Amino acid sequence: MRVLTFAVASLFSTLATASDVRIALVAGTVEITGLPPGEDDRWAELVRVTVHDERTPNAHRPAVVGTYEIEGDVLRFRPIFAFAPGMSYRVEVEGAEPTSTILHVPANVGVPVTRVDRVFPSTDLLPENQLKVYIHFSASMSGGDGLRFVRLVDENGNEVLDPFLPLGEHFWDHDRRRYTIFFDPGRVKRGILPNEQLGRPIQEGKRYRLLVDPDWRDAQGLPLAEAFEKSFRVGEADEEPLDPATWSLTAPGAGAREPFIVDFAEPLDHEILVRALEVEDASGAFISGQHEISRNETRWSFSPSEPWREGSYHLVVLGILEDLAGNRIGRPFEVDVFEAVRPEEQQSYRIPFAVVPVSR
Repeated sequence: MRVLTFAVASLFSTLATASDVRIALVAGTVEITGLPPGEDDRWAELVRVTVHDERTPNAHRPAVVGTYEIEGDVLRFRPIFAFAPGMSYRVEVEGAEPTSTILHVPANVGVPVTRVDRVFPSTDLLPENQLKVYIHFSASMSGGDGLRFVRLVDENGNEVLDPFLPLGEHFWDHDRRRYTIFFDPGRVKRGILPNEQLGRPIQEGKRYRLLVDPDWRDAQGLPLAEAFEKSFRVGEADEEPLDPATWSLTAPGAGAREPFIVDFAEPLDHEILVRALEVEDASGAFISGQHEISRNETRWSFSPSEPWREGSYHLVVLGILEDLAGNRIGRPFEVDVFEAVRPEEQQSYRIPFAVVPVSR
């Protein structure tokens, strides 16, 4: 058996394809037989597997990533991630007699248990130029285009037209438990044609609901245990860069294990905040410990693995840190395109603080 690895089989040729090509789902693989003999090293170039959605059957979708195995006269496609129960897949074989088949993966029979676990921002007041929403699930999901299962409705119950960036298949984390929704930047950012024609997706002074359809399937092919909705109101647009001078730092005493606390003047992007802050000592070594994000993403707390020692420290902030509207330290999201070229963005910032003995 030979194994050929391709990320995407997108290069089709004019190789002849026999009319009796048979395509089937066998033990988690797509098995194709009846291909013409010869040039079998090119078979994988002729086969393309994509997710199939009956509601948008003609939509272009990226190929499922996997490997191809040739054994005798059988070509097998094995996906990197197992085919999701309850999902359908289109298998296309290109050639002089192209053929395609829809394969349905049987759904599991069971009680739905997966649900929306958390949504960030957790606050119910978002700026008019909000950029992202993160949906966390209690278990792995099936992947694919999650935007099909998300709607945004205004306070009158009317669905907002095209509020999100339509690239919904690419915004899963590695274990498919977090899905990121981007408001369409072309509508959020002022001076862009979509913004001028349609305005921002959410508008100051109004209320909205983000609705998650319970038919969204988890990795076992089961629907969500329940629908989900997040209600929020919209405040004025935030077009100011982050300013660490507005942050409040509370340092613990030497010998204690109480957390070092940073309070921000506004909610920050949760997923970036998770990885953008650290603490280093006077020698530049990072301090090991655990951090916690609370108070609607306006507080970051760091508890060290060992008691604090007296001395100088730095809060290290990566330049990627953003607020809810995509503003960074010293750089607003709204940039005047006619402004002179800005210097390169600083990679990180160091804010000093000291741990001193507790006065008796």
